[in-house]
Amino acid sequence: MHIQPGLIAAGAVIGFLIGMTGMGGGSLTTPFLILVLHVRPVLAVGTDLIYASITKAVGTATHLRQRTVDLRIGGFVIAGALPAALLGVFTVQHMGSSGDAFVKKMLGATLVLVALSVLVRLFIKAPDRVHRQRTWLTVTLGAVVGFLVGVTSVGSGTLMMAVLLLAYRILPTEKLVGTDVFYGFVISAVAGIAHLTVGHIEWSLVGSLLIGSIPGVWLGSKVSKRTPERVLRPALAGVLLLSGLRML
Repeated sequence: MHIQPGLIAAGAVIGFLIGMTGMGGGSLTTPFLILVLHVRPVLAVGTDLIYASITKAVGTATHLRQRTVDLRIGGFVIAGALPAALLGVFTVQHMGSSGDAFVKKMLGATLVLVALSVLVRLFIKAPDRVHRQRTWLTVTLGAVVGFLVGVTSVGSGTLMMAVLLLAYRILPTEKLVGTDVFYGFVISAVAGIAHLTVGHIEWSLVGSLLIGSIPGVWLGSKVSKRTPERVLRPALAGVLLLSGLRML
């Protein structure tokens, strides 16, 4: 396996963002592989999912030890996302490059809007309210994101984090992050294994990215526990905005 120093550095940065915010995996890695390294889109998607699942496994273990994972909400998301992610993998085998580009542009525009909404909430405080959990809505949104993850590898962190921020804002921000990393790991692992079965993995890229990302995600997970909410929320919005602009 050929080790690439540039990919190790990129993996460290991406891993840190994943651990700290629960976002940044597919939204950064897949465009990087396609636009910078000129990897075929199908290979980039499969490679990113395998890389992300291994990276998020480290982050998930850390967040579980810190008790910053809401297993109930994560379970609802996973229930909808897993079958949809497998459907997405099946679909990507029959999609052309124009289909991938269309999905990425839609996701980019959505991420920019969500980032702006998160920034607005920093200055306009919503009144306190009693949270009512809508299980069917969480499962449905999980299915939508799961399909997108299977097709593009993007969404398990960035898109679902936005949903959790808006629908479950009564939870502490650090618990949102831990929950996001947890179900992101499960969805990425299942979709990645599905891509593996059809040969959509470039293992040399996975190895270099992992060398940097494993210590990066560990450090990011530790930082997320200690970072005040007033610091973490702008960071979440910034990652969303950068990811969205990159994908447009």
